[in-house]
Amino acid sequence: MSKLTPLIIFYFFLTSVQAQNDLSLGFYGGTSQYMGDMNKMNPLFSPSPAFGFGIKADQGLRYSFHLMGSYNPLRWNAQYFKDYNLPDQDPERLTTSQIDLSLTTEFNFLPYESYDIRKRNFTPYVFAGLGTSYFLNEQLSRFPITIPFGLGIKYNIFERFSIGIQWTAKKIFYDNMDGVVNVSEEGNPSKMHNDDWYHHSFIFVTFKPFREAMDCPAYEQ
Repeated sequence: MSKLTPLIIFYFFLTSVQAQNDLSLGFYGGTSQYMGDMNKMNPLFSPSPAFGFGIKADQGLRYSFHLMGSYNPLRWNAQYFKDYNLPDQDPERLTTSQIDLSLTTEFNFLPYESYDIRKRNFTPYVFAGLGTSYFLNEQLSRFPITIPFGLGIKYNIFERFSIGIQWTAKKIFYDNMDGVVNVSEEGNPSKMHNDDWYHHSFIFVTFKPFREAMDCPAYEQ
């Protein structure tokens, strides 16, 4: 089932696209951060450079569907977590990279048109959806399901170009991303299931390759 997740994501995105002029392309750059057994509290711990590419399909002024892929190096260091009973690990095991794919639905708090630079040209937004990851480490290569959600701000600077910032949290249904499963704290031997997380902090630029259809003026005879 997990290997079918990328195909399911592509299928739902393609069925959401109604016309070419609804589409925009996005380029994302920023950082990715690990959260999991060893880092449970700091969402900005040990940021690593990350980048991504996205295709967005607008559905009116309030909603859009966003298909995004990104490359995310994730780093952590066991020496910062001395309160945990960590097994002996090769330091190289404390770095991993992944390719992430997600499909999310965005909700704009304000009416927004990606080609309007005068009126509907700014909005904060929230989003949530479904995704999957492929780890480039051979021992972690699989397609676990992820639940991405977050918030952002976007603003039109030209007729076809928009810029923005976006923060994403991703719950990954897999507990071995950091090479450690169910680490227990000293004095607390709890072995509760605690799947890992990772976060993105991105600045982005989007480009609308197709012009919006223009209404033709009507003349009375």
